[in-house]
Amino acid sequence: MTTELTNAVTALNDVTQKHEQLNTQYQGTHDALASNSKAMTDWQTQQGTVELTDQNGNKHPTPTLKTLVEQAQSVNPHPHAMTKAQFDALRDMRKQQYAGSGFVEWGKHWVGAADGPVNEGLWPHNDVRGELRWGRRNNLSEAGISRTDFPVAVIDGVSHNIKGTASNLTEAPNNIQIRFPPAPDGTKTYDSATGTVTQHTNAEVAFASETATSKVITSRKDLVFLESWHEKIADKDIVYPLGNVQYGASSYEGVTLLNNLVVQGYSAFGEWDENTQGYGVKWSSLADAQKALFLSEPEHNIYFDPQANAYIQVRYRIRVIEGLGDDWDLAAPAGSPLMMSYDNAYSRIKTRGAFSTCHDYGNGIGDGFIGCKSTDRKIIDSALWEVRGEYSSDRAHENQIRALSIALVQRLNQGAYHPSYNPMGCDRWIKQDVVAGNWYINSEFINSSTRKSFYEAISSGETGRQRSGDIGSGISGRSDQYKFHDAIYAGQVEDLRLNANKLDVNKLREDTMRKAVAGTLRGKQKLMVTKFDSKVYQTGGTSLGYVQIDSNGWARPYSSNEKIKGWNLTKNKPVTISKSTTAQHVFNVQMDDSTVINVDDRIMISYYRTDFNAEYDSLPWVDIIGHPDRMAATFPDGVVGQWVPQLPSDEADQLFTANRKSLSHPSVNALRTMNNGETWQAITSTVNEKNQIKDTWNTQSVGLVHYESLSHFTNLADNAQIVGTTGNVYQGNFHHIDRGNRLNSSVSGVIAKQGSAHKGVGFLNTNGFTYESWSIAPRKLTAAAQPEHQRVDLASGNESGGMKALSTITEKNGLYYLQLHGAELKYTPRTIADMTVINAGSPTGAITKGHVYLFQGFDNSLINRPMIALANNAGTTWNAHSYNSFTLNDMGEIITNTGTKYTLLRAFESRWGDDQTIPIVDGEDVKTDLNGNTVKVFCHHTQIPLGIAHND
Repeated sequence: MTTELTNAVTALNDVTQKHEQLNTQYQGTHDALASNSKAMTDWQTQQGTVELTDQNGNKHPTPTLKTLVEQAQSVNPHPHAMTKAQFDALRDMRKQQYAGSGFVEWGKHWVGAADGPVNEGLWPHNDVRGELRWGRRNNLSEAGISRTDFPVAVIDGVSHNIKGTASNLTEAPNNIQIRFPPAPDGTKTYDSATGTVTQHTNAEVAFASETATSKVITSRKDLVFLESWHEKIADKDIVYPLGNVQYGASSYEGVTLLNNLVVQGYSAFGEWDENTQGYGVKWSSLADAQKALFLSEPEHNIYFDPQANAYIQVRYRIRVIEGLGDDWDLAAPAGSPLMMSYDNAYSRIKTRGAFSTCHDYGNGIGDGFIGCKSTDRKIIDSALWEVRGEYSSDRAHENQIRALSIALVQRLNQGAYHPSYNPMGCDRWIKQDVVAGNWYINSEFINSSTRKSFYEAISSGETGRQRSGDIGSGISGRSDQYKFHDAIYAGQVEDLRLNANKLDVNKLREDTMRKAVAGTLRGKQKLMVTKFDSKVYQTGGTSLGYVQIDSNGWARPYSSNEKIKGWNLTKNKPVTISKSTTAQHVFNVQMDDSTVINVDDRIMISYYRTDFNAEYDSLPWVDIIGHPDRMAATFPDGVVGQWVPQLPSDEADQLFTANRKSLSHPSVNALRTMNNGETWQAITSTVNEKNQIKDTWNTQSVGLVHYESLSHFTNLADNAQIVGTTGNVYQGNFHHIDRGNRLNSSVSGVIAKQGSAHKGVGFLNTNGFTYESWSIAPRKLTAAAQPEHQRVDLASGNESGGMKALSTITEKNGLYYLQLHGAELKYTPRTIADMTVINAGSPTGAITKGHVYLFQGFDNSLINRPMIALANNAGTTWNAHSYNSFTLNDMGEIITNTGTKYTLLRAFESRWGDDQTIPIVDGEDVKTDLNGNTVKVFCHHTQIPLGIAHND
């Protein structure tokens, strides 16, 4: 008994030391830990119970170490194992230590991945098979900020070391290999009305079975998440290293492991997975020393529950759910109490836990994951999913089963690529007696359909057919950065992982703003599909008649509230067509240069669809070049891409301004037809620093230009209350992605093109405002008291648009986001000849807001300079001596002898027309700058949350 007690004390002292380490490590970062210091000392030395205080100030009686030793000695056959009380005490400590459930460490990553990491720790690996990897590669790479080689997650206070998932690599047994189901092959249909998924014998049968609600799955997103549950070891008589039921190595610290101790579905990534088998060991076959190995190491998450008289292991698996399309309703909780589901109540994600059989979807409320951020849930955790406890006793001990979102992955498909009929395809085309190749090499392929891109293109002429579209073939039917349907590319991944650590919001704001300027914040965006109507509309004065956007997204005659684009065929210039505000069915037609449109002018209309739901961080963008009537003839059913509103001419090396910022510098892949799509030519075009596409086109040409472009990473949002303080004002107009270009286009829609030195980016000091001075409601910016900043100081250039933005942090549903208030900047050249001269002592006429005046002859030399009018004034006589005591501050403002601001004039130092204030609006609006230009003003939030909010 003495030996057993000594062993117990030694083992429990190990746990105590870990408590001390946690307490020491986080001393000063969390008040609750500090307040528990004395209680923890008593816990180590006294008998009975001590009271620990949680983050809300609630007291929790906790058995002391000596009491736990006695309990362990009396009921625990292995006293060196943690009891449930000890295990739960550690969970409570972590709940105070961290902001919520999430990832404490991201793990390292491999920088050698072909298209780089997704974010810290997560990276694609496309060798024989496309996978996501998580953590170090082959024990060789050390990239990333993580303090650990592999990720560490905290789920409802339980710490999980995530290692070795599906990895049987002898040189790197700890690797994490996340596998995915095969890409869509056109043989499955999904009925959105019932949630029914049907596997058909082939693609031809699948397409023939389509109804109004049941459609063939040709594009989808797959959901990756981490599932954690408590399970009695005795139920299966198996223990797993780290609790990882997908452990891929055949031994652990000298203990031989087997992968045939339970049915395969227990380890499967998803219902589609029939191969993954995790390695574990039969508990009853272990010697006491081997059992002690698992029991004494906390990372295996085993505790003894005296009530159940059983050992419990907290286990985990990575799950990969095969999507039913692109439209996930709830893949990340984000504070929502709703069910994790694909797109409706028929497609809820089922919990698995201890179940050996694998089912991914169901429609029952009781066995699905539900968000924890809700008053009727027993856990309040913004980042966590849990199960309806009363229904889950067969899945987990004490109904404890949880989930953390990891990623959504946009998938391509196995069909043949076609820009009109299958933009998600990767294969080349093939048909009996017709040579195999890309969609544009043969009229049989050019004039095809979506269904043929699957069952005809990939099934005909199988004998001797050259394989294509997958990693093994090395051959693709695509012209962009995404080549193979079985590969996982970083640009397809939406990272849903959340940082569990408590974050300093002011440091978070500055760190996030630096990433935003560097272009490394990730986002997601859809592609466009454009259709050109072959009908030419006659205008009646300034009205276009009746136009309607139908259920498929196409514009048809009648009425609409959506803006559409047009081209004046008579003047060869773009027009903007928008619904009249005074008449229900009348459209306004406006030339971009304000030219009056005559009744005889003809207009061609193009319509942009946004129901193409595939989303990417890195977009496989297509720009369309050509005359509208030729494009209508070439692509009668529409085509993926966006039209460049500029007509081709017969001049050599004509320049077209790309619709998006191209990363494919200096060359891009392009296709060109001279005969309305009957034949095509593959060419290489160039893109310069000003984002202009250069090639030799002619008036007969229609072209598709492919290039990579990063998505926007912000969305318009309502002005929200802020956490912490404000940053300085960012200004930028530089053409480099890593110097603010991506941020610029995300918030303002302007692609900056400035190419000179480093003057294109920078930060402006704000003017010392405080919450009290510029906010009516505490911690919220208001339109009535706009923050001021120093003068905009950017390199000049008519071709380069710019923007400015003030950064703050806001909280939504328990998560942090970056909030950006700002405005578009437009450069307007001004010369002395443009200015009205005002001489001291001479009367002058009216002063007009926004106009620049050159002041001369004043005694105070500070006044003898260009001045811009801040308001209208009926006119005055300017006395040479009246302004002697006036000064200029560093904002360019005139300060009177009484110390107040002169509200009529400001020193004119910039041609950007900026008024040195930050507009505070909800979403987006426009204003007139000091040069008379209409510019966009905005409030945007980052699309993806930055971390979990906490309240000490």
